This record gives sequence, C-alpha cells and structure tokens, in this order.
Amino acid sequence: MSNGEYNSVEHRVLANPEEVARISIAAFLIPGIRESLYGPFPELITAEKPAVYKEFVLADYMRRFNTKELGGQRLTNFYKIDDTKG
Repeated sequence: MSNGEYNSVEHRVLANPEEVARISIAAFLIPGIRESLYGPFPELITAEKPAVYKEFVLADYMRRFNTKELGGQRLTNFYKIDDTKG
C-alpha cells in the first residue's frame, strides 16, 4: 500500500513469564468486495518512484496465507515486482 515508503518491522513480543515469543499478523477487517484490487496507493507512484508491488485480490492473498506457501518468506515478497527483467 505504501509502495515501500513506510517500512514495517518484524514485531516480536515477550508477553509472558515463560518468555515465549509471540508474533503479530495483519488482518483484513471488512475488506468489502472480494474482487477489489489492493496495491500501492496511486499518490505514492510516480515516474521517478514506480510501483514496487503488484496489485492483488484478497482471495489470492488469503490463499497464500492460509496454505502456508510462504516457505519462510514474507508474504509481501510474492507481490514484489521483479525489476531485473527490464
């Protein structure tokens, strides 16, 4: 959504006396129409700063998330535009 302008950090919390790590995840709340495209905000895309991520539909995002397809990668890696091709 921020086209790489705002970076998030890997968030880990020690929330109990046993010091077991806990990880937070983002969630879509009332996402609206399932066919809507999600992607970088148009206001953050310019000729000098082209889109870094592809647009996607919520169903694809949720499929990747729920099938554990990540293999240790961040989910955003699947939507990153490969700039080595051109």
